[in-house]
Amino acid sequence: MIDAPLIELPAFLDGDTVFQHLDRVLDPELDESIVALGFVIAVRGNDAGDITVDLRLPTYWCAANFSYLMASDVRLELLKLPGVRAVTVSLEDHFASDAILSGIAPGKSFGETFPEGGPDSLDQTRDLFLRKGYFARQEVLLRHLKSAGLAFEEIASLLIGDIRFDDIQSTEGDCSVVSADGQVRPVGEAKVARRYLDRRAELGLDCTEETHLIIDISGAAIPVNELETYYVRARTARLAMEANGSLCSALLEARNSARAPIGGPERQIQQ
Repeated sequence: MIDAPLIELPAFLDGDTVFQHLDRVLDPELDESIVALGFVIAVRGNDAGDITVDLRLPTYWCAANFSYLMASDVRLELLKLPGVRAVTVSLEDHFASDAILSGIAPGKSFGETFPEGGPDSLDQTRDLFLRKGYFARQEVLLRHLKSAGLAFEEIASLLIGDIRFDDIQSTEGDCSVVSADGQVRPVGEAKVARRYLDRRAELGLDCTEETHLIIDISGAAIPVNELETYYVRARTARLAMEANGSLCSALLEARNSARAPIGGPERQIQQ
């Protein structure tokens, strides 16, 4: 069970809006929101526009580069909010908390903060996990398409324009695809296709309606005789990420159970 985070924000900042921005910050290894994972334990702010975010990661030894990425992304996301002038990110009970804080606050790179190890930029690390997440999200969509009764031959011919969303402006609702024979096949929750297409766009891959729905990381359509093997490989990536996610959740739950909750049964908001 995830404890509700403590929220103490000034009147000009809406808590839901703040958490919408925090929800965009992903654990790079798990491809899941730090909010959904329960990493955010407190968000505090003042009338001057200074915000402090407290994160609790699953273990004391969570990798410095992953932790730095998340802390940096929190800062960048919240600085987009009108009226926010400074963001401080703290990592509770983390071996590199002080170093990360000293690097994040002035906007230093990972290499400047940890000159003894790692590249000067985390772009390669970020790109690696964006790609892993791409395969995992793609496999979930493929699984839904197969469950809808589409054969690999049909899936290989689908275009992005063949997707039909119940609500074109939202991730809510369901979606369907129009197969080559004109039949409309329901494929389940719209967010499955949305998440895949969002990651595809993040990676700079073609997302126009005339492009094949299932493409590899280079942007090439996958031949029908190779699609089943490709699917198995993508499934392996997804299962590995889910296994890591389950382990992290168990570790964080054990960590949280040893502490009194900071929030309470519901979010505490003071304005």
